[in-house]
Amino acid sequence: MKVVVLALALFVASVSADTFDIDWSNVKPITQFPEFWDNKPAELRPSASYFEKFENDRRSGRIVGGQIAEPHQFPYQVALLITFAGGTGLCGGSILSSRTILTAAHCIDGASSGTVILGAHNRLVNEPNQVRVAISDPSLFIMHPDWDPSLIRNDIGVIHLPTAVTLNAFIRPAILPLTSDINNSFAGELGVVSGWGVFSDAIGQASDVLRYVYDNVMTNTACSIRFPGVIQPSNICVTGTNGRGACSGDSGGPLTVHRGGESMQVGVVSFGLALGCERSWPSAFVRVTSFLPWIQQNLFLFCHRIVET
Repeated sequence: MKVVVLALALFVASVSADTFDIDWSNVKPITQFPEFWDNKPAELRPSASYFEKFENDRRSGRIVGGQIAEPHQFPYQVALLITFAGGTGLCGGSILSSRTILTAAHCIDGASSGTVILGAHNRLVNEPNQVRVAISDPSLFIMHPDWDPSLIRNDIGVIHLPTAVTLNAFIRPAILPLTSDINNSFAGELGVVSGWGVFSDAIGQASDVLRYVYDNVMTNTACSIRFPGVIQPSNICVTGTNGRGACSGDSGGPLTVHRGGESMQVGVVSFGLALGCERSWPSAFVRVTSFLPWIQQNLFLFCHRIVET
């Protein structure tokens, strides 16, 4: 069974740092650029007709089967505009601390600069509770040392903010699993995925407001049937039943489950099916419990670095 996967980021053709006036008519998922596949195994590369299809009808992905969030329903969610040599990518992320953001490695691989938007509902409007932080130092983008883009493994990274943001009811860190959760598969639990991914196949542009969808976490064994040879123990999946799940533009964003009335982040949006987001196929995430020591180490190292400087 041949399965083509894609990392779920979007490319933005041009962005004005001052106005955030984005020409969404030129938005492309990163996977629509043939060069994205240059370092991927031949068996994972889509056919030429894949690129022709997207050029012809501008089909793009989004939070599928979901709904618009209430303003500040997910105070740990951030939007990322990341600048690369080929354009600017739209991704999601989550807040770890006043100076650290969690996201996918493929969202920051090769990044030269970017902007983190915190406390947003409508990311295109400079809302009163929003904070926008510019990143001009590429060393603040930290990918996992074992990130393998050819196999989309260890797809996790952090962004260190150059200045601390003030935490409040609208900008709040995600709750991470405990070490006692490391052996918990979370299979069967109801998960929540959120992001600003493209929301209309016909229009082909990213959502201006935050959206979310509920979907059940599935076993890795069942997910591996859909993504043979790709899913690792360090992945976690949701079912995609009835076309629900994450899609292009949602990369790096959080998958959460409920714990004691709170949302606990158990996944980071990583990849899905390249042939479309409405095919009732699973969405795959990085499993947060597999990387807790690395996350904690990076928080500590960054705090140590600040003390030294």
